[in-house]
Amino acid sequence: MKKRLVAVLMTAAMVCSMGSVSAVSVFAEEETAEAAGDEDVVYVDPLEAEDGLPFAATELSKGKTIGVSVQTHANAFFLAEIDGVKATLEKGGIDAEVIAPDPANDINTQVEDITQMVARGVDVIFVDALDKDGIKPALQEAERASIPVIAIDSNVEDKDLIASIVESDNVAMGKMAAQTLCDSIDGEGEIVVINWSTLQAVRERVEGLKSVIEESYPNVEIVADQDAFGVVEDAQSIMESFLQTYPDVKGVFAINSPTAQGAAAAIKAAGLEGKISVVDIDGAQNDIDMIKEGQILCSPVQFPKTIANKAMECAELIWAGKEDEVAKHYYVSGDNITEENLDQYDGSTY
Repeated sequence: MKKRLVAVLMTAAMVCSMGSVSAVSVFAEEETAEAAGDEDVVYVDPLEAEDGLPFAATELSKGKTIGVSVQTHANAFFLAEIDGVKATLEKGGIDAEVIAPDPANDINTQVEDITQMVARGVDVIFVDALDKDGIKPALQEAERASIPVIAIDSNVEDKDLIASIVESDNVAMGKMAAQTLCDSIDGEGEIVVINWSTLQAVRERVEGLKSVIEESYPNVEIVADQDAFGVVEDAQSIMESFLQTYPDVKGVFAINSPTAQGAAAAIKAAGLEGKISVVDIDGAQNDIDMIKEGQILCSPVQFPKTIANKAMECAELIWAGKEDEVAKHYYVSGDNITEENLDQYDGSTY
């Protein structure tokens, strides 16, 4: 969490890169809201409470069984989503059961896990979907059993099957990282994307990148885009291949922390550290360490515990019969961690 409590909204966020500072469009939130169409969009300030948990569970959660299906337990972000649910209960002094099986990045396993949650009769399901379309059978099972589902971090295609979505503003964070990257290479040259294109949240990050290039950096070219699925070793192998195929590459847009770790390792092994700019999105402790070591330039920070906290608040409203008070779409605002503001972060958002 930020050590100094400051008002951080994406509309005021600044992105920095190796001695240059550029302002993110002050219309970032308005653009994202417009992209959401007619949905009821609400922004959540993760710094409303110093611990990132503005809401404390009440007696409404007592004795409930809460199902949480994240994408994998091998990533700190997803574990923090689970921890956010538990921390919200603990903050309110409430005893409830949290079920959180590990689908290990397999959509079929995730669907089966949720189906079993439904059979068990959980009171709510929070799902960070591995595939926005492939998750549909699980959502339908929950609907048939009248179990509310709240999407966290990644949206789903069939929005009528969920009560709400609580996520990071991935488009805006993609723009933050993109502007830092493009500024660092003086607005021209070849860059590569190490992706995870099956995830809706990641698609939105890359959408933010492409939007920034199209609007402001016509001389920056994406010469390659390949999925590493958030696996460090795969990202390293892909980056090694990119370095062979595109010797003039100047920058890397890595979609999350493990991806950046792999890319940075390949760059270091090739003796090119400091010559190729790398950015990612996550803001985990690994990212903070990599910024300190000069391996990456920036990492727009996410607040997974706050995402889970807001999902818990929505669940309680539903249990209280106040569904009309639950917005269809919540964005948890973020900030861009760079060398310039590194001292304000300690990695505890995870």
